[in-house]
Amino acid sequence: MTWRQSEIQLQDRLAHALIDDRFAQTVPIRELPCLNWFGVWFTKPAPQDAFVAPEEEQALLALERRLIEVAGKQANGWAVYCLRLLSRGIAEYYLYSRDASTLTGVVAEMQQHCPEYRIEHETKDDPPWFEYSKYLRATA
Repeated sequence: MTWRQSEIQLQDRLAHALIDDRFAQTVPIRELPCLNWFGVWFTKPAPQDAFVAPEEEQALLALERRLIEVAGKQANGWAVYCLRLLSRGIAEYYLYSRDASTLTGVVAEMQQHCPEYRIEHETKDDPPWFEYSKYLRATA
């Protein structure tokens, strides 16, 4: 497993993409057809030359580790973390799971540990993993 990273242009902003390329050849579309998006809004403004304020970096890394841990626990092994986008003001985490209900409790648990952050969660069916493929191409 390797992680690709690069700066990419989204529709309305520049972002730093970090993507797990282990699914580049074969994606588990039957087992994990549901895309989960988690948005975490930063509490401090970033300087012009960075996506995240230096004083907030460590807290966000700890939040990311906890998010992955909580999602893994709630999914009972049926979720894959494959993509992170960082842009000014927000970190976006993408995980695939069995269905829309698999990770519904993640935000509530995260808010208990990180009440200072605004955290949102949305799901959509993405059986062919279009979102993953789109960002995989963008980071190639």
